[in-house]
Amino acid sequence: MSELDHFYVPTLNAVWNVMEKFSVDPRPIFENFGLHEKDLQDTSMRCHAYIEIALWHHAQNIIQEPCLGLSAGRDTWHPSQLGTLGYAWLASSTLESAFHRLSRFQHLVTNAYEVDIDRTETLYKVSIRYSKQNPAFQARSESIISTLLCMSRMNFGNNLEAQGVSFVHSAPEKIDKYLNVFNCQPEFSASSDSITFSMEDIRKKLPSANHIFAEMMDQSIIKALNKLETDNIVSQVKSVVLEQLSCGKVTEEDISGHLNMSKRKLQLKLADENVRFKSLLDEIRSNLAKEYLIEQKLCLSEIAFLLGFSEVSSFSRAFKRWTGVSPGQYKKS
Repeated sequence: MSELDHFYVPTLNAVWNVMEKFSVDPRPIFENFGLHEKDLQDTSMRCHAYIEIALWHHAQNIIQEPCLGLSAGRDTWHPSQLGTLGYAWLASSTLESAFHRLSRFQHLVTNAYEVDIDRTETLYKVSIRYSKQNPAFQARSESIISTLLCMSRMNFGNNLEAQGVSFVHSAPEKIDKYLNVFNCQPEFSASSDSITFSMEDIRKKLPSANHIFAEMMDQSIIKALNKLETDNIVSQVKSVVLEQLSCGKVTEEDISGHLNMSKRKLQLKLADENVRFKSLLDEIRSNLAKEYLIEQKLCLSEIAFLLGFSEVSSFSRAFKRWTGVSPGQYKKS
């Protein structure tokens, strides 16, 4: 598949369930795109991303229900629709770490859009950035944003309230269904589809948290992502680095050996992608360090070990070089 066209088939259960809810038989519609009911349970199956938006178009045209996509999150979503990412979400210690995982691992589901995070002192905004090949479409936009709320409430509880929602599409004639789902005034014709929560809620410790299970799911996701991009040398290097970090064997010689190539060949392949090994290693370590510090389950010596540093002082110096602040300052903030 090309760079911007894959979609995780089990996620299409959302469209299938919406059709059934409104007494429409989804089988002939899905089969028209080469998909059968059993395929929606196949965790190894992917399709072109245009199929997702085409299915939403079909559902909207047949059902003729205003705000159809809002039914997807509120009534039909289940964590299994996101595969291992769904279960990693449920095991996250806070909604902040859950959304961090979603943003980081979104390509496991699709690379037709990205999940962007913006923070202020009091608000946490999650926005969807679509690719040019798959622009925003009302039913799908409604589905994504309402699903994000449903996912968050599954972890936090039904008392979680959105502080704001926005949609790229123009306002429908009636917005009562939006008010009923989100319990706040929606913004239409906005620059992005988004949902906003309070920082107090987003950082609240969750009763469903399971750090060990979440880390296991992370590793499973990383391996799955690597399989999606087996021809991408950057992804291959990242995968091997992640496997070898805690062993401390993360030199160019070590990684090139695991990839069955010489150090020089690895350097040339990375140069073709305008990437240097040291920069790639720093990026991986920096991202993991931030995630571990956000989780707040590990002490600095444990984090240093997991990132392949022999001493906490070496890790602390590297972290300050990456971020401009010490690990302790980052953890407090």
